[in-house]
Amino acid sequence: MLFKINSKLVISTSRKPSQITRRFAQFLKHYFNGIYINRGKSSFSKVVNQSKQYENSTLIIITETKGNPSSVNIYDLEKDSENPKSSIYINVSLPQENNKINTNSDDIIIINKSADLEELFSECEIIKPNEKIRENCIIIRDDEKEFISASFIDKNCEDTKFKVYIKGFKSNK
Repeated sequence: MLFKINSKLVISTSRKPSQITRRFAQFLKHYFNGIYINRGKSSFSKVVNQSKQYENSTLIIITETKGNPSSVNIYDLEKDSENPKSSIYINVSLPQENNKINTNSDDIIIINKSADLEELFSECEIIKPNEKIRENCIIIRDDEKEFISASFIDKNCEDTKFKVYIKGFKSNK
């Protein structure tokens, strides 16, 4: 199924993030044309207040375990700024080289080939394209293993080499 999401996001991390977590957050910022808030020692409420200054109503907080990104918490600031709308439990594979990440759209298409994640995208707009989607998209598919993988394709129809392995999710609707 194909979903369209608005790429205007505010992205931050847990306190004192590792270099890997910061790099992943910066990737998401560039891929989604989002806004990155450097967390440092700021409290969560301060990050929420900073996020509300922007027209975006979605805040993404990346948390880590043992120095690696381990979950993505999604907050809808218009509805509930205290509790995440959903949490996605992840492992991340980052490319060795620094790639330029380019998207040219405010909307990113999610191509979901995993039945396990249908509930996660229940509030996203379902689309029926006139042509094959080849750029500015995230392809989610079941791997042979127990994980679901997400690949990020840029405006040049090239894989960014950033991979996210989804171990599970929790929805708080």
